[in-house]
Amino acid sequence: MKKENMGTDQLAALGLTVVFASLAVGFLAIGCGQQQAQSTKTERGTIQAADAGKAPAVANTAASATEAQGETPQSGQTESIIALPPDVLATSSTDYVTPGQIVEITAQGTPDVVEVILKDGRGKTQPLVYDEAAANWRGHYRVPLRPATDRLGLSVTAKNAQELQHRVWVFLQVQEVATETAAPDSQ
Repeated sequence: MKKENMGTDQLAALGLTVVFASLAVGFLAIGCGQQQAQSTKTERGTIQAADAGKAPAVANTAASATEAQGETPQSGQTESIIALPPDVLATSSTDYVTPGQIVEITAQGTPDVVEVILKDGRGKTQPLVYDEAAANWRGHYRVPLRPATDRLGLSVTAKNAQELQHRVWVFLQVQEVATETAAPDSQ
């Protein structure tokens, strides 16, 4: 009879554990849902109040359009719009370079881009500066005097206010510098 009580007691304890675990998971899910809704509202306010001095006006046009009509977008639709990384297109002033030459790198990004970074893979990182008149990002890169290969790959990474990023590559073909050898005077 003692063994039957032990089995029943263990079964009851297991049942209570399952019930409490289910309740705990339920409360956590409800709490996370409320927190996510609050953060979505906060992010939207932050995006619309972004500093327009150093980058293009950062605004969610789809959210602004629906708010102007007095409608609120469905939460799934808003989250998917906000969660998109920016788009960027980068070019260099020339495709063929010589060691020591300075090259201008230009990047054109979507309006939600707030920062563009140039990296050369050799440890050199530099931000590009937004040119409001041309509506694009610009920076200069000096080709190393002794490049490791005859083809340099520069990564250009654009970031938006949500820290989502998109990377593209610009490749430069390094040409040998023609060295003039002076012929000895034979007089």
